[in-house]
Amino acid sequence: MHKEKLLGLDLDLLVALDVLLETGSVSATASRLHRSQPAVSRMLGRARDLFGDPLFVPHGRGLVPTARALAIRGSLKLTLSEVRHLVEAPRAFDPAQDAAHFRLVSSDYAAISLLGHVVSWFHQHAPRVQLTLSPVTGHPESVLASGTADLLFGPQALCPNWCVSAPFIDDTWVCVRRRGEPLPRTRKAYLAMSHIAVQIEHAFGGQVDKALNGAKRRVQVTVPDFAAALFVVASSPLVATLPRPIAVAASKLMPLEWGDAPMHIPASSIAMIWPRRLDGDPAHMWLRRAVVDSVGGQQS
Repeated sequence: MHKEKLLGLDLDLLVALDVLLETGSVSATASRLHRSQPAVSRMLGRARDLFGDPLFVPHGRGLVPTARALAIRGSLKLTLSEVRHLVEAPRAFDPAQDAAHFRLVSSDYAAISLLGHVVSWFHQHAPRVQLTLSPVTGHPESVLASGTADLLFGPQALCPNWCVSAPFIDDTWVCVRRRGEPLPRTRKAYLAMSHIAVQIEHAFGGQVDKALNGAKRRVQVTVPDFAAALFVVASSPLVATLPRPIAVAASKLMPLEWGDAPMHIPASSIAMIWPRRLDGDPAHMWLRRAVVDSVGGQQS
């Protein structure tokens, strides 16, 4: 975009475009912004000139966004969020009184080993705070960029340069079997067993395969996530190699036993990752502290 366009840029134009992308309707946008329909139509015309694209085309009684409009949607939300953060005076977050809705992104790791403790703590200390946990899909950092998520749990390698991260948990890996089945005590016994492989393990660095140093497990079943592995283990003679917090949490509720793996598996570091724009936000600062406090020593 040329400097001349930036100098003449009207912030109201971006706000109107953001609402149009949500509503797909000039009349609904006008109502939301307390403007007349002709005023919104003129703003749409100026936005089309600004971006050099129709942005919306008629469809039935409404409008549908063009590919260009869809492409800028995430960046637009991020920009408007940054501007709001710039002009709004920060206020201390009061968890006992304030309502908030935080959106977390994680593999089912968090749901199994963390979320129960977090929810119980929030229920006691922050009754008006809601949480939504979404799975890791595609490029998880994109949901942080678009503003549709507030905090990501994942390996440090997922943290882009426009985000901040804090080490959270270093996970060792252990063997898990159905209660009554012998756990492997030697590498030879481990390799002789039938295994469950977990696809999401690769996002954590593929630590198990690296530890085998070229040797191959006898993988009989491959499942997408840790929860599926736990249910298969609990009802079969197979063995799974999983992060220790998951094994600890599941063994308290399911007929499972766990023990140290018979070879050294490097720990996987789990970090909390969030956009830099939220680093000083009082509510987000409280969220990060609360997650750490709620988990506390529960992983032992």
